[in-house]
Amino acid sequence: MRDMSFIEELLKTKSILTLLNNKLNEGNADIDLIEYSIATKMLEQKLAVLTALNVSVDGDGDEKVSFNIFGTNKSIVIDKAKLKEAITIQDTPVVERQATADDNKIDLPSILTDGISEDEFLEKAVEAIGPLKKTVRKTLEKESFIKVFKYTGDFAKLKNKALKQVA
Repeated sequence: MRDMSFIEELLKTKSILTLLNNKLNEGNADIDLIEYSIATKMLEQKLAVLTALNVSVDGDGDEKVSFNIFGTNKSIVIDKAKLKEAITIQDTPVVERQATADDNKIDLPSILTDGISEDEFLEKAVEAIGPLKKTVRKTLEKESFIKVFKYTGDFAKLKNKALKQVA
């Protein structure tokens, strides 16, 4: 199936390039050189992608498909049976809606900076942030990172405000 679609796309691309080349050789006046250049570049890129896809891998068969990850020495192996189990075709449509920023918004309490010292602000910020949660890779989880980032920004505003009062 993949080989047939590859050959079809390759033949289409070749025929388009041949038509463009024939028009150019005939000296046809209705050729826009900029459009010709853009179309040729696009078709060359498409040809490069198609050529890259037409690689057979030892071990591919009815049970699995393998792909190399470009620029690395790693590869991906897809078990076709598991993939078939993972995909379900439903008889009814699902309700879709546009994602918004509010979908993942975390409400964080604001710390009033009027009349408090830096140390007081830091104490309140540490209390608001709570214990830091880390991922398996020892990086901050999203929620912890957002809290630290927000209160660090608020602290910078407090410092900036204090510096403006001194100046």
